[in-house]
Amino acid sequence: MTTIKDVARDAGVSIGTVSKVINGVHVRDEYYQRVDASIRKLNYRVNLNARGLKAQRTNDIAVIVPTLENPFFPPMVDAIEKELTEKGKRMLICISRNDRNKLHGYIEMARNNRVDGIFGVTYSNIDDDILEHMPIVSFDRHFKPSIPCVASDNFSGGELAARTLVEKGCKKLLCFWTGSDYDCEPSKRIKGFQQYCLRNHVEHNVLSYMDYEQVDTGFMYISQIYRDMVRNIIQAHSENGKFEFDGIFCSSDHLALVVKEELEGIGIRVPQEVQIIGFDGIQIMNGGKPIVSSIQQPVAQIAQTGVRMLLQLIEEGSAESVVDLPVRFVEGGTTRQ
Repeated sequence: MTTIKDVARDAGVSIGTVSKVINGVHVRDEYYQRVDASIRKLNYRVNLNARGLKAQRTNDIAVIVPTLENPFFPPMVDAIEKELTEKGKRMLICISRNDRNKLHGYIEMARNNRVDGIFGVTYSNIDDDILEHMPIVSFDRHFKPSIPCVASDNFSGGELAARTLVEKGCKKLLCFWTGSDYDCEPSKRIKGFQQYCLRNHVEHNVLSYMDYEQVDTGFMYISQIYRDMVRNIIQAHSENGKFEFDGIFCSSDHLALVVKEELEGIGIRVPQEVQIIGFDGIQIMNGGKPIVSSIQQPVAQIAQTGVRMLLQLIEEGSAESVVDLPVRFVEGGTTRQ
């Protein structure tokens, strides 16, 4: 059976263009002629029931986040809601806790035309077939070429963290990473950190702890299991009240905060003896002081860019990924002035 995707491929246009022709929306005459010719050539028959459903936009957008216990996500969700409201859209917040069944259920909403599209934040695996023909924009994560990704410049962030620690007097650096390493942009933070250290002959190490079966997004906030893991690692790299490294780059701010507290718990002073830089730029009561020195992500720009990409995907059938939004270093008391 011929599909709208087959028509778009034959005519050399986007699915969105074919949809506009089918639904009587004006397109350039050249595109109309190509689509009309392909429809006739392939003997494509419009499903009138499906056509009626698709024409009735809900103006609802589902925003999927793993948890709101990680303080990075509430201001991001707030920024997305503001941007969607300005575009005449409504937001449905979906908390997945990285549960694949929940994720599949939320995506099914879009398949059944109950929402127009999805802005998704997930670090768990999703079956490729459920993502077919869905208007989805992902944050930080690559699924397939048809699903655009929005992200900060994570590689430059890793470089900036290493350079800042060195400029502040650190001689031996550690990159401490926890989380997932599915095909995601945050893993570039490690590469940026390593490249700076290698290029500048800085002594360094990377401790990477991945958990693909993480239950209830435990690596994304400060759980007791998470704290115990950090404590054991710090003890393994400490001797006679001294930590092996004098500069630490952590994969997130909440990890940096736990590392700070655990170092201070065994008498190691931060930032006098060990300096720490996190990633995200989480602030106390959004707009206040950062909880740790950090590489700050541009939350408002992520929201604006992601929403623009998603609306383009809904209207036109395709959008390009944007993964180089600028980051910056912010002081938060865990580095020396």
